Amino acid sequence: MIKNFNENKISVALCTYNGGLYLREQLESILKQTLSPDEVIVCDDFSTDATIKILEEFKRKSFISIKVYYNKENLGVSKNFEKAISLCSGDIIFLSDQDDIWLPNKIEKICKVFETNLKCSYVFSDAYIVDKNLKSLGYTMFQSINFNKFKRKQFYKKKQLNILLRGNIVTGGTLAFRSKMKDFIIPVPKIWLHDAWIAIIGSILGEGCFIEKPLIYYRQHRYQLNGGKRLGIKEKLKKGLSRNIVDYVSDIQKYKILNDRIMKISGKINKEIENKILFLLQRIKIYKTTNIFNMRIIFQESFNGRYFKYSTGGFKSIIKDIFTLFKNYITIN
Repeated sequence: MIKNFNENKISVALCTYNGGLYLREQLESILKQTLSPDEVIVCDDFSTDATIKILEEFKRKSFISIKVYYNKENLGVSKNFEKAISLCSGDIIFLSDQDDIWLPNKIEKICKVFETNLKCSYVFSDAYIVDKNLKSLGYTMFQSINFNKFKRKQFYKKKQLNILLRGNIVTGGTLAFRSKMKDFIIPVPKIWLHDAWIAIIGSILGEGCFIEKPLIYYRQHRYQLNGGKRLGIKEKLKKGLSRNIVDYVSDIQKYKILNDRIMKISGKINKEIENKILFLLQRIKIYKTTNIFNMRIIFQESFNGRYFKYSTGGFKSIIKDIFTLFKNYITIN
């Protein structure tokens, strides 16, 4: 363990909820970091298992400053992380899930990125995907979410916001950010996941950075809420086809909330987010229509490039919308 002699004070925001099965291993991995955090802030979301006992044991034996806060009611993941972040006093804030395991050099590697790139507002990394017993499932998080070489190159060519507007690529357990972002990201809207919200705000106001090598073991188990599963072609197709008007209306609400926050921060709306909202409104028209002549909407959105800038599938999204339009037309006629 190297004591932190950096100019930056390091905080870890750890959120727990009935995490007794795997929590000890994660806490031990934080203790074993080659660069020690200055503090660990834990917010427990009204656990009813052994979590509280484990946290108290950790506090007693730890040489790191540990502060544990017990919620009197369940806040949910994003709001619990919001609370933990608000209580951190460090210059760099690392987010931690309760069931992962950090590689020993995670904090050191990420802090070096912040030190060498002063424009960087947040850093995230790849992750090994493992089962409940830490056995590799044969792929990483970047492979799971298709954050491929092309997208990684685009991310560093000022295309960060476009990539994030197609879908989140930042896993909270791999994420760290500068504390100066706190005033911009808090409060985290209920409709947003905290990691996606932090990343997109960070890329609008500053610059995101990533480390290609995995720095955590991201555990898959039956109690897990989000992420990490690698979908096959059939599963991806089913997921894509299952999106409907309700999903697009929800997305519009998300991006309106985002633009309202950006307006408060900078005094102006973000044109890319406005275009994303307009694109979603056009897709809603397709799903509502039974007029085959509204194929022109799809041609228009294809020609102006919004399918490729703002949808997850690109050509696949075009084909899906053509299929939907014809299905609606045949059903009515």
